[in-house]
Amino acid sequence: MFGFLQSENSKLRATAKNWLYLGHKVYNFRKDELSDAEISELGQRMSELRGQLKSKTADAGKLKLAIEAVEAHMRKVGGAFYPQSMFSENVDFILYFLIIYLGFTAFFIKPFKIPTNSMWPTYSGMTSEVWTDDNPGPGVLNRAFRAVAFGAVRYNLEAPVDGELLIPIWPGRHESILPVSEVPKRHHLIIPGKGNGFVFEIGGKQVMVKTPSDFDLARGMPMGDAQGESILGKAWFPDEPSFFEAIQKRIVEGKVARRGRLTLADGRTTDVVYVKSGLIFKKGDTMLSFDLHTGDQLFVDRMSYHFVKPKVGDGFVFKTSEVDGLKSGRDSFYIKRLSGVEGDTMRIEDGRLFVNEEQPTGSVAFRFNNEKVAPYDGYLNLGNRLLRRGETITVPEGMHVVLGDNSGNSSDSRAWGYVPEAAIVGRPVMIFYPFSKRFGLAK
Repeated sequence: MFGFLQSENSKLRATAKNWLYLGHKVYNFRKDELSDAEISELGQRMSELRGQLKSKTADAGKLKLAIEAVEAHMRKVGGAFYPQSMFSENVDFILYFLIIYLGFTAFFIKPFKIPTNSMWPTYSGMTSEVWTDDNPGPGVLNRAFRAVAFGAVRYNLEAPVDGELLIPIWPGRHESILPVSEVPKRHHLIIPGKGNGFVFEIGGKQVMVKTPSDFDLARGMPMGDAQGESILGKAWFPDEPSFFEAIQKRIVEGKVARRGRLTLADGRTTDVVYVKSGLIFKKGDTMLSFDLHTGDQLFVDRMSYHFVKPKVGDGFVFKTSEVDGLKSGRDSFYIKRLSGVEGDTMRIEDGRLFVNEEQPTGSVAFRFNNEKVAPYDGYLNLGNRLLRRGETITVPEGMHVVLGDNSGNSSDSRAWGYVPEAAIVGRPVMIFYPFSKRFGLAK
């Protein structure tokens, strides 16, 4: 660290020791591949260098010549150890770093990205902004700033030919009515991954919009949220109450181009109805433009719950693979508010949550929801498993009840039941990105 304070002789001796270490490494790893003559010469040159290093009256010039002799021979016999490429030179460091990182995230602090808006306004999942001809959005410099500070990514869809936009939909559905398939999508522009692919048709040609795998383009929000403003509704049908109602209205009016089979990007085929949008685009026109803002990214404390029990009011991160009502879905991590632990009696009545016949404490979100302080809407009897209308439950041993702060837009214990101890990951300690007003210690 303080090499600039060392004398030239000290630096030379340190270099000599490094060459002796590398020589031993080459001998131990490559002795079966080298000839007897190569091994003999390596031993001789290392012995000469060792002798110069041990000599109390060592001459700097002779020590330097001995180092150069070892280096010259190492160029011939070093193999992958010397001379090294930039990558191979740092491969040990990379491996050590990965091992330390994996161990650290497994036992101490884990980065976690909020997938949905079920905990809004405490934490935010992905949000969107739609741009139109009248409001084309921020310029290049502002977009670059927003990308760095808030994780805002621009999505543009251009018309490949002239024609009317046709929207294929799954008939008879009431929520995710757009056909969707899993498609390759790079994360952060470089990392290979998976995303959602939504297909449309214009002038007989298919066009596709790729979004993150957690995002539902039809409903304009992350998968798992109960409701939200649709990107497509705001972009294509701004005068209609919602995207779903706009599509249903056109079907009732007979504005259907055809019915048929659609081949999705993953090779599956499905029955669809091609609905006429009434929107005409020319080749090169922007059909759709929007920004997606990343969800809050947290550091999750994985250590504390080994020593203390989770408390009602804690932010609570858990694995879905251990929850009975979620096992059929993707194995992922969820965050909710811990609202009941073993032995607690719980009920929801008139928009208020009661735990052991009292309104719970431990988080301001409980009070704001119970008092319906905007933007909190209160607790609702939405699920079909727990806390149904008129029902009082007692939390079983080893189980937990978790609820979203955004109660009306949250899939939680009401829908899929209790969370067992085996599912616990930890509690959030800090929002480290994006740099919004929520940045800082977790609530």
